[in-house]
Amino acid sequence: MLPASFTRIASVPLTLNGKLDRRALPEPAWENQDNYVAPRNALETQLCAIWQEILGLEQVGIEDNFFRIGGNSLTAIKLTAAIRNEIDIDIPLTILFSYKCIALLAQWLEIGSVKPDLLNFLTPESTATNKLFMVHPANSGSEVYASLANTLSDAYNCIGINNYNHCMDNQIDSLQKITQIYMELILTETSIDKPIRILGWSLGGQLAIEIAFQLEQLGAKEIHLFLLDTVINNDEIKDLRNKMDMPSEYKKATQKLQEMGVSEAYINTVLGAMPFELNIANGNLSGKLTHTNITLFKAGRTNPYYKEGVGFELRQLTRKIPDNNISQFTVNPLVITLVDDFYHENIIEAVSIISTEIINTLSIRDNIS
Repeated sequence: MLPASFTRIASVPLTLNGKLDRRALPEPAWENQDNYVAPRNALETQLCAIWQEILGLEQVGIEDNFFRIGGNSLTAIKLTAAIRNEIDIDIPLTILFSYKCIALLAQWLEIGSVKPDLLNFLTPESTATNKLFMVHPANSGSEVYASLANTLSDAYNCIGINNYNHCMDNQIDSLQKITQIYMELILTETSIDKPIRILGWSLGGQLAIEIAFQLEQLGAKEIHLFLLDTVINNDEIKDLRNKMDMPSEYKKATQKLQEMGVSEAYINTVLGAMPFELNIANGNLSGKLTHTNITLFKAGRTNPYYKEGVGFELRQLTRKIPDNNISQFTVNPLVITLVDDFYHENIIEAVSIISTEIINTLSIRDNIS
């Protein structure tokens, strides 16, 4: 059973018989209510009411730590039962010990409610036990990996991570926050004590690196990333990206999507997410990977569509960086596969090259025949 509170005392009060005088002990000092943060939505309001009832408190804020305001192992069990009765959601007790305040718990509940939208089972008929997670690029969902996933389906059950900012109204522009959500989704389908394989194209690769870092912090020891021409920013790249004409970029994205025949609603979703994705792309990775191996598929050509301007300069610059600035984020040697006849925007079409390299790389460890 967890202690509900710790109180430092100068000396232990004793009775005349030399035993602990419990009546002389000070009352527990619960968390300072001056730090009260009010609920921001209906779910948080409902959770606050449940916590107040279980703990017998008049007021609970969304930042209050359950175990610092009177909660313990027994009341935690009562709390999960109350949430089940009131909200009709089963919360494992371990989740409550990890997400100790209402703000975090509400976020976890919201993630769980959109799981069907964020997880895209690309190979539902695959009988493979090995799993390969495919993280969406910018301006798209994980459906872009359909052809690659189908080719790999004999060896891997491919699971796409869809674009949170395309599925949710409360959009996120933080690299760390959005990858925490993706990491938690991945851990609903596997565990840190198993090999974890993640693939990402462009921004999807940057997301994959950050996911791997967070997985390592939880204790994962065997991760392999496959990055499709992912480029990590340096100052020169950031400067060029900041010079991009965003109205022109929106127009190009609109034209491309219209040519693909997608709905007007989907186009608006993509355009609405672009500013958030730009901030995510400009985010700094949290640290260096120590238990992760990385294979980079580097595009060998520059898109002929770009003949001048910032877009052309940016692609010329990144093509000249041999490792796409990735080596500095891993202690293990980076494996680079040059994909000669493809450029950044169409490298996903190099299905044969990518699938063959993945299987050859992992065939022994993942027992692929």
